[in-house]
Amino acid sequence: MPEIVGLPFFGALACLAVVYLGAVMQATTGIGVGILSSPVLLLVDADFIPAGTLLSVLPLSAMVAWSDRRHIDRPGVTAALIGRVPGVLVGAAVLAAVSDTTLALMVSTTVLLGVIVSLTSRRFAPTTAALVAAGFGSGFTGTAVGVGGPPIALTYQHSDAAVMRATISLFFSVGSTFSAIVLALAGELGGRELALSAFLIPAVLLGLVTARHFAAYLVGPAVRPVVLSLSAFSAIALLIRTIV
Repeated sequence: MPEIVGLPFFGALACLAVVYLGAVMQATTGIGVGILSSPVLLLVDADFIPAGTLLSVLPLSAMVAWSDRRHIDRPGVTAALIGRVPGVLVGAAVLAAVSDTTLALMVSTTVLLGVIVSLTSRRFAPTTAALVAAGFGSGFTGTAVGVGGPPIALTYQHSDAAVMRATISLFFSVGSTFSAIVLALAGELGGRELALSAFLIPAVLLGLVTARHFAAYLVGPAVRPVVLSLSAFSAIALLIRTIV
């Protein structure tokens, strides 16, 4: 069976498929790639995490932030980015110190926690203090395990959909760039990680195009449970494989 960028053929296809689905959701809601794809990516190749999700979604985040820029909550982005800086530094330090097994446990538990908090009905107002805290949490989890969406999305989940999407996209555009720089300086981002990230970008861009054409069908109460269920399933599969 042929390999693609050093990945088993069907494993590579699975990565492209799950990143595509995540990108469709991220283009409509602001998050999706990390929480949906990270467990699958790690199951196929540990070098995907965290750089694969961080770098591959940068074009999507930048494009969504630019196209929806009139909806951006600029004070909110600023507060969240202030919190992200120390979160990134702590996340990079943890990533450098843990084994692949520990990383797998961290990814699966982070995704499962993200699913749980996404189902909460509790309302979190996007105050400055809440956004700084969410930015720290997102910086830590995003840099350590490639899943930075839940903390910031939880804070904005009851805001206007356009504001949430645009604000989170700008936050990720700037924050993920900073995370990538710190990972490179820490020796956690090399040629292999860059090649794997580049491999995922076409799937991300195709997801963006799909979202733009079918946005009316991709929002609403029927879609969110499907995405969260798939995320939970892949996280549980990763957890079982790691433990057994």
